[in-house]
Amino acid sequence: MQKGNLFSIKFFYFCTMQNKIFHILQLVKRLVAKIDIKLYAICLVLSSLIWLVISLGDNYDKKIDFPVEYANFPPGMMLVNSPPKSFSVEVSSKGYSLASVTLNQMDPVKIDLSKIKYRRTKFKRYVAAIATKNFKYNIVSQLELDKIGDQFYPDSLYFIFDSIVNREVPIKLVSDLQFEEGYTQYKTPSIFPPKVLVTGPALTVRGLKYIETDTLSLSGLNSSASKVLALNNQDPLLKLAIQKVKVKVSVEKYSEFSVQVPVKLQSNIPNLKVKTFPAKVTITFNMTFPDYKELTDSSFKVVAVVDSLRFLQQDKLMLEVVRKPNTIGRINLSSESVEYVIIK
Repeated sequence: MQKGNLFSIKFFYFCTMQNKIFHILQLVKRLVAKIDIKLYAICLVLSSLIWLVISLGDNYDKKIDFPVEYANFPPGMMLVNSPPKSFSVEVSSKGYSLASVTLNQMDPVKIDLSKIKYRRTKFKRYVAAIATKNFKYNIVSQLELDKIGDQFYPDSLYFIFDSIVNREVPIKLVSDLQFEEGYTQYKTPSIFPPKVLVTGPALTVRGLKYIETDTLSLSGLNSSASKVLALNNQDPLLKLAIQKVKVKVSVEKYSEFSVQVPVKLQSNIPNLKVKTFPAKVTITFNMTFPDYKELTDSSFKVVAVVDSLRFLQQDKLMLEVVRKPNTIGRINLSSESVEYVIIK
């Protein structure tokens, strides 16, 4: 019986609370319906404007950026570093003054590079520095502010100049060539023109060994091919007289050939005389027929290497091919070693 009364009390309390919440929500709904949204928006905007005007009357600190223009480069010289295109200074003033300055575009500070004193370095380049605070007058003439600070960022502008020179530089082909089975490259690919005139800072130009081409990628080659390639210049300070070259790759079918070559002695032991058995070995190799026709008796050289008296403990001498054509492909010796006798 007591449990039934407790449940009735809880249920009555729940219904009462639900009723009160419903009445509160209905009251809020009626109040919102009576609000004039347009009037509320106008009041919000006006209050924001009043807050902004009051805030702009306070003092603030701010960094102002000033663009920089460089003019009158020394004749025969070029700038090899990248000085900043702007510098900044910290100023202090009323908010409305700073807002006006921020909205207006600043006139650039013009720097006459012909009037700067340069110092020559051990690398035969010329360096100079200018303190940015030297341009404070240019800033004061543009700004009507309460205070312009003495801290400039960066505090100095640095310049590095080098002489402009010209030089012809070889062109290097970058390639990725895949040949059909039984074919290979014949001679070095031709590049026309083989050199390019490069203009730029002396230290860089004089250190150039070559200018590379874009990669020549060809696959399944079974005949000669030509292509125009762009030169790959990654340095913005260098100017090339030409931008493209013509490349030709000659392709020939290769075959297997064999030649007999005498075995020579290569030794650092004075007056040593050795006779090898056999006296000649056969070299088998792959080569194009046009290259094969250009072979001579001196195209190959095979030596038996003797570099110490320890060879006396060995029955055979190891052979080594010390000279062969650059155009040769796979190469095999009929024997990797030879027997020998010492001649007295």
